Amino acid sequence: MSRSSVGAAAFAAALLLCAQSLSTPAQAQACSAFGNTPRPHNAMMTRAGYSLVRCKGGSRLADYTDDNGTPRQACFYDHPDASSAHPLPLVVFLQASFAPLDGQLAKTGLVDHRLTADLSGDPQRPGFLLLAPMPRFTTHFYPLPNGFSLGWDVWYRQFAASAREVAGLRYAPNVDFAAIDHFIDRVVRSGRVDGRRIFIVGYSNGASMTVEYVQHRPRIAAAATYSGPNPYAFLDDACPQRPVAVAAADDGELAVTRTDAPVFLLHRDCDVYGSCPNMQAMQEQLIQSGTADARTQMLDRAQQPLQNCDRACGTEVNGSAFNLKARLTGTAGHNEWPDQWTARMLQFLREHPLAP
Repeated sequence: MSRSSVGAAAFAAALLLCAQSLSTPAQAQACSAFGNTPRPHNAMMTRAGYSLVRCKGGSRLADYTDDNGTPRQACFYDHPDASSAHPLPLVVFLQASFAPLDGQLAKTGLVDHRLTADLSGDPQRPGFLLLAPMPRFTTHFYPLPNGFSLGWDVWYRQFAASAREVAGLRYAPNVDFAAIDHFIDRVVRSGRVDGRRIFIVGYSNGASMTVEYVQHRPRIAAAATYSGPNPYAFLDDACPQRPVAVAAADDGELAVTRTDAPVFLLHRDCDVYGSCPNMQAMQEQLIQSGTADARTQMLDRAQQPLQNCDRACGTEVNGSAFNLKARLTGTAGHNEWPDQWTARMLQFLREHPLAP
């Protein structure tokens, strides 16, 4: 067995032990104006997870430590033609939970697409810059083995850039939002980014984070996601909320700060944890609440468009974690990137730059 294989095996064993030790049912907690408390995290496992990422074809950015004291990293994939005189769009990729970044990026093909894809509408400016911030090892409101793994904290929803005070209590910013902010800022400071064309592509838990991020960061022009459950209410979320375009009436609502973000949502008719009805309901919620310009497309296993969820995979609006077909067929489809639709996702981004 190679040294890298031994390291990966040891890492997997350590992850399983940590997951078992941290997977006991969550104790009741008081919900707040920002939903749940910040998810418990493990800085040592985060560093170990980062050590498995190679950023193949790109470079590693490792100049930032979050407010919890956890060093954060990102992979950056440059474009040889980008310059201050020739700025290119920037695509931010937010990965799914559980699996390391390299394999996920390989599925999407984005590293290769960055050299030739048209995101500017200008034949003289093909390609884009690609940035992939990495999440942390945290506890999630997902079943094992995903109850403790790499992932984004979509449950603590204090998304402002600085601390906020509500009813005499101070709420720190979401550290994952802050890390994404930092790495985008770093790339933008190079002067080689087209400021009207900063986009986000998200996958699974990263897709859920993408929805929240684009609703709270007006410099993001548009987003395209694959298989992302509702970040405001899914499975055993202890403090679900409803996004609203006005001031929140109570802790069950969260006022978003940007209401016109174009978002293209792709998912399967049979998806992981029986999440298809949840993702359908999310799109309806975003539209009816006026908190995003959301479009959706449902796909079958062969990536053909459909209109209705597979009821055998679950019918619960908040997901069906233990539905057998969802666990098998849904997980298999979830783990397959819809490569026949990548061009359509990129087209959607190209069609939605920020206004001049």
